[in-house]
Amino acid sequence: MKSSIIAEVVEFRTEEELKELAKRAMEIMEFAEDEFAESYARGALAMSKTVAKVYQFCWPPRVYIGWIFEDPRTAKEVARCFKAFFRVRNEWRRIDGRELPVVFVDFEEWIDFYCMRGHQLHPLDSIALRYLKRGTSMEKAFRQLARDLAGFFKEYGGEVEWGAEDG
Repeated sequence: MKSSIIAEVVEFRTEEELKELAKRAMEIMEFAEDEFAESYARGALAMSKTVAKVYQFCWPPRVYIGWIFEDPRTAKEVARCFKAFFRVRNEWRRIDGRELPVVFVDFEEWIDFYCMRGHQLHPLDSIALRYLKRGTSMEKAFRQLARDLAGFFKEYGGEVEWGAEDG
């Protein structure tokens, strides 16, 4: 069954967040003892060059998380690093009149990997996990997602794009 995107949330990164990502990646790289750790560190360093993070909420319930990059070379490097851990989907998004590359992975695969490394959940991660609860009708899931996103945007600002594109 083909899934349909019912909502897409784009969260732009701040300079402070990007600096913190780069700092953390350099620390990981400094103490990397094997190829696995080095690949993770290279991917983390490239993540410090992201413009934004994207959450795609689909029906049937599935969430994809993606990162928008300034240049295709960095996106290609991240996709290469991520392929060691996840199934990767590459796309493009128009942001401020520019076509920018996006690297998407399945949210459930990502969040397991992310939490195993002791990272804290972002509020949108919590919303995605709640959306993915099984056994919920489309109407109920959509209504809960709308409430959760409205609360998120009331607290943090921003907007959501609702739609039904084939994914």
